[in-house]
Amino acid sequence: MTAKMINKVEIIAEGNCKNSAYGSSFLDGLNKMRVDQKYCDFTLEVDGDIVKVHKVALAIGSPYFARMLENDMEENRAGTVKLEAIDLCTIKALIEYVYTGIITLTEDNVEALLSASDRFQIEWVKLECEEYVKRNLNPANCLRILKLCDTPTFTSLYDSVHNYIVDHFDDLIEVEDLLLLSFDEIEKVIKDNQLNVKSEDNVYKAMLNWVKHDANNRKVHLAELMSHITLPLLSTQFLKSQVSAEPMLTKDPRCNELLVEALFYKLTSIEEGKPLPDSSRTRKRTEHINEMFHVFLVGGYDDTSGAGHRMCKVYDISKNKLVPIAYMNEARYYNPTISLNGAVYSVGGYESKRTAECYDPVTKRWNYIASMNYGRRNCGICTHNDLIYVVAGLSASSVENYNAATDLWHLCANIPAGGSSGYTRSAVVENNIYSVVDMQSDDIKLCFRLDPREGRWDDVKEMVEESCNFDLVSYGHSLFFIANDCCKRLDVRMNKWHSMPSPQLGRYGFSAVIAADEIYMFGGRTSVLARQWITSVERFNIRTNVWTTIESMEIKHAMGGAAVVSGCFDFD
Repeated sequence: MTAKMINKVEIIAEGNCKNSAYGSSFLDGLNKMRVDQKYCDFTLEVDGDIVKVHKVALAIGSPYFARMLENDMEENRAGTVKLEAIDLCTIKALIEYVYTGIITLTEDNVEALLSASDRFQIEWVKLECEEYVKRNLNPANCLRILKLCDTPTFTSLYDSVHNYIVDHFDDLIEVEDLLLLSFDEIEKVIKDNQLNVKSEDNVYKAMLNWVKHDANNRKVHLAELMSHITLPLLSTQFLKSQVSAEPMLTKDPRCNELLVEALFYKLTSIEEGKPLPDSSRTRKRTEHINEMFHVFLVGGYDDTSGAGHRMCKVYDISKNKLVPIAYMNEARYYNPTISLNGAVYSVGGYESKRTAECYDPVTKRWNYIASMNYGRRNCGICTHNDLIYVVAGLSASSVENYNAATDLWHLCANIPAGGSSGYTRSAVVENNIYSVVDMQSDDIKLCFRLDPREGRWDDVKEMVEESCNFDLVSYGHSLFFIANDCCKRLDVRMNKWHSMPSPQLGRYGFSAVIAADEIYMFGGRTSVLARQWITSVERFNIRTNVWTTIESMEIKHAMGGAAVVSGCFDFD
């Protein structure tokens, strides 16, 4: 009976159990043995230091080392390998990844890790490095990375870096790494039809600077590179005064031939039978969409009358050209000026005027708008949510905003600067209005922030600066304090001021504006009392952190207003 029951017992199925944490615990254990230097059977010698590892870990993590350890190579027999052309920190980071699956990428180590992971065929790290580099390309690193990834194993990354350089070429003209490119590299960039530049003048300047950096060895490439410059697109004045006067070009027969052809093309009218040169030398580059900016220079101080004037001019950034427009209705200086929805507004001025007027680009005329509640001069001005805000000014603490739709001014909360406030400038960063006020009685600058939604001013941070002449512009998360002898940047997220390079020329009574990611300084005089005008324009590139001087346009502008308007305009 008992035997019969036993025969009826069903067979129990087997069960497969998996410890989901086993893989990580195994790696943790293996890594702990590496750290404690237990059972290590291989060493890596780097810069005289020894890194102890396990062969099995190396073979699994890197096909490069797997092949070394699988074959009867000297390193395998000796149990050690000496690695050249790599630093200790990089190899330690890669070994850490092999044992943990974790890699930390930073701006300082990513290029070394990119090269090393490619060399040791650690594919996942290589791909992560490539993506990190692509996300963090900038003018300071892109040219260096281009040279680093100019190999068949980096095709995708190379194309991304090349495209970045083509898109941001104007930002790279002053970068030293551009001079270190090989002939093939510089040629590939300047011949690209997608090259995004404000003007062909910049392509020519970059090319010539590259040749002159090592003239003895590079002059043989001059004619070839010149053939890629679209000479008919150079500005006529630049072509006549600088390009045609360059000795390196005039002495080269092929370059001289290209010059003659371009000059003939530029200086011959259609009616006279304009020649048609090779289409490859008259092709248009990609339009620089973000650079269709016009700077309105409004009013200012007149030396002859010793008062303000009514004159207005427009500086076309892309064409480096100055055009006169209609006069204002009133003479003004110390008159803050701003643009809103394509129109330009100028308010107040010396003698604390209450009046304000607007330039309509359609009618090309200045028209009065409603007067402010309080007269003011040297006040701050900015726009927020389609309203124009004017802030404080000389001996004033009142604030008001203007609604263009209703032609009405409304009072806002006073800035807590007191009656000793003076020169004031304002700008908007992240929906807050920032104003820096020159406190005349204490010779300091105070910075305040207004959240228009709350209607309350807060103190940001005291700035102790001697400069009495400054301007404010904003870009991204930053507020830029631009002065004739001191410039600073406020990171509003950290509420911390950082120093930045000062302009090349000391200016009094200048105007500063921002267009795209570049700050422009216009006009001014050499000192408070001097009558010597500074007619050049200076430009600060926020990404490269460099000031450059643009060729003089004979812009006589001091103590007036300036505003930027984007788009196409007909000023005829």
